[in-house]
Amino acid sequence: MDTQQQALNISEILDEFLDEEQARELTARLEQEIGQKTDDDSIRISLETLKALYSKTPPKDYFKKTCFLILVSFHAAVISINILAFFVLPFIYPLWVWMPLNSFILTVIFTREICPLTRLENYLRTSLGMPRIGGFIGHYLIKPIKRRMFPKNGTQPK
Repeated sequence: MDTQQQALNISEILDEFLDEEQARELTARLEQEIGQKTDDDSIRISLETLKALYSKTPPKDYFKKTCFLILVSFHAAVISINILAFFVLPFIYPLWVWMPLNSFILTVIFTREICPLTRLENYLRTSLGMPRIGGFIGHYLIKPIKRRMFPKNGTQPK
């Protein structure tokens, strides 16, 4: 059975259990997390073909794009406020107020649980045909710094 036929069979099975949006998100995630990292060409090609079956170019959805941009801005504001609060609270409130708040902020930042805002952003990203992200800080802060400091062509930044 050729790869195209395998992908069609898998898509028929997916259609029985998932709606189109869920199938699009699942195939995009499978292709991103497994297909791009595998050495097996058959799996990689099957997942690319499967993703292509579900990744129809959606009509220009300005509402979703606007929601996405508002969400990213809001998420950046929440993170900035939390970082600022972590350093300012000890000087404004007594110990019994700022210690639990700072403990909560540290717990939220350093746990491996995915933030609900990141989940919502990943949903909007997949519905807009964009790749998923692992975390907000890693995607919007760490990756750009790494790209700037360690370019792929091996040259040092100026």
